[in-house]
Amino acid sequence: MRTINIRRMMILSGVLLLCPILNTGCARINDKPAAEVLHLVLAGMAGSDGVSFEGASSLLLDGNPSPEAELYYGGTVSDHNKVSLYRLLPDGGTPQTAAQAGENKLKSGSAATPAYYTKLEKKNGEWTLLQKDSAAPPDNPLPALNPLRQLEDLENLEIEVSEEAGAARGTKVLRIELSEPEAGRQLAAELEGQMEAIRPDKSSSELKESGKRADALQLLWEQKNKELQQKLKEVSVQTVYYLKVDTKRNLPKRLTCTRRVNDPGDRGTVAGGAEEIYLTEVNFYGYR
Repeated sequence: MRTINIRRMMILSGVLLLCPILNTGCARINDKPAAEVLHLVLAGMAGSDGVSFEGASSLLLDGNPSPEAELYYGGTVSDHNKVSLYRLLPDGGTPQTAAQAGENKLKSGSAATPAYYTKLEKKNGEWTLLQKDSAAPPDNPLPALNPLRQLEDLENLEIEVSEEAGAARGTKVLRIELSEPEAGRQLAAELEGQMEAIRPDKSSSELKESGKRADALQLLWEQKNKELQQKLKEVSVQTVYYLKVDTKRNLPKRLTCTRRVNDPGDRGTVAGGAEEIYLTEVNFYGYR
């Protein structure tokens, strides 16, 4: 009888010792600091062979939607460093020329809608266009919506990361806010890149044939660039990301971004000056 009691005590002691170990293992997964969770998720994304995504971007001017700025898009990531993006219609369809991207599960859309399609590859740490002769217009917005680049940027930006309460089971929601100076630098880099992309190319045969026209275009570009630099000094920028995380696989499920740009010197309908709010959202699915 005494032997049986001793055996029971040994089994009970073993269970009591094992429970804290198991619970501690769970705590290590679920109770990591938000900044460490972000690092693990970005590492998991970098290690993924590929993923599909769909997203949208929009613009509010003094609280009013700007319909011409609305854009729905989709795409895929392959081989870790190649991204294809194409425009979607609000109903989930694609403009006819973009449908050639192979997304035959999507409904075909109206050919009247401008078709954007972009392929990017990361080479030597920089994202570059794979097709220079793309039929997309010069103001193609898709390269700036590359979700892989957006996630990678979070590793190098001056940010504050916290965890939002009330996330669904199996997920975490991280709030990632850029410092105000960093938000300003990020906006400046994007706009300066766009300005550089439309800078007149004096080496083009068309401009070589018309010296005066080339000079006029260059002067116009310099004037607009100067205005941009002045405006960047005047505005205040606040940028906040929300990253929804699959805690089981340590992979992103959704990334949203809200960028508020206030110009105190421009009288708008919002107290304190004109305000622009740029919104983006991208959902990831089908990891490979």
